[in-house]
Amino acid sequence: MIKLAIITRDENYLQQLTNRLQREKDISLVSTIVIKDLESNEEQALAFMKQMTEQRPDIFLLEQAVLRDMAALALEIILDYRDKLPTMKTIIFGIRYNEENVMAMMQGGARGFFRTELGEEKLIKCIRTVAQGEIWLDAQLITPVFDQFIKEFMKKRDLLKSLANLSSAKLDMLSHREMEIMELISHSMTNEEIADKLFISSKTVKTHLRNIFAKAEIRNRVEAALLYARHTLILH
Repeated sequence: MIKLAIITRDENYLQQLTNRLQREKDISLVSTIVIKDLESNEEQALAFMKQMTEQRPDIFLLEQAVLRDMAALALEIILDYRDKLPTMKTIIFGIRYNEENVMAMMQGGARGFFRTELGEEKLIKCIRTVAQGEIWLDAQLITPVFDQFIKEFMKKRDLLKSLANLSSAKLDMLSHREMEIMELISHSMTNEEIADKLFISSKTVKTHLRNIFAKAEIRNRVEAALLYARHTLILH
């Protein structure tokens, strides 16, 4: 059963959607609220967010206009509630989208972007798709969003130059255990998987990673994996 919560400005749209969702056996509407003016209804909105931490919905359907106002008035509080609901997936719905805004919202954790003109049947499909762990972008958004991703990547192309300057000689400073962890990082293993493999705690893995990054003068797991691969190739 998919548990769904909704925030919107449009009471008629909410009623229409509620009536339609009653026919879906795999979607349960656990909480809804209409926020026409966030500045006047901020307390009700925050109470609703607190209620969601108790109900723990799977999908949060949030109108884009309300999100904009929430971000302007209470961004830190909203981010705090988001962190309290790490498994909840957010779908933003609205009339139109700018690709730069979509990217910003994706970085904030949004997993779906739905245009209301596509209708309720498509929305139900969107809810199920996002609930399954996938991202929903309709056809009009896919090309401009990916074009924007490419532009952002090109802006960061200097990162590749910094990777080219990594020195595998730094690995001589690492302990045997730290080298074991470097190898497992190169296999794209998570901290939890590394902990299970080496029979240590995740906290210990994090401590080793901090030491590795400091000794090898690297910033992240991508650099760690590349550095270890370079070290291995040189040895062979």
